Amino acid sequence: MSKKKITMPAAEKVAQEMGKAKSINGFYGKDGIFAKLFSKTIEQMLQAEMDDHLGYPKHSSKG
Repeated sequence: MSKKKITMPAAEKVAQEMGKAKSINGFYGKDGIFAKLFSKTIEQMLQAEMDDHLGYPKHSSKG
């Protein structure tokens, strides 16, 4: 099975966004910085895990 590249936000972007947090909720909350920066990465990781578990990628003719 081919490995998909998982994208991470740039370190500069993370540092810039972390400076905007006014509280712990501003960082980890539902609409916090962590959610904004890493939601795409987490989705990619979950999809890769599911593809590996099933043995084929989403929308594949094998499924």
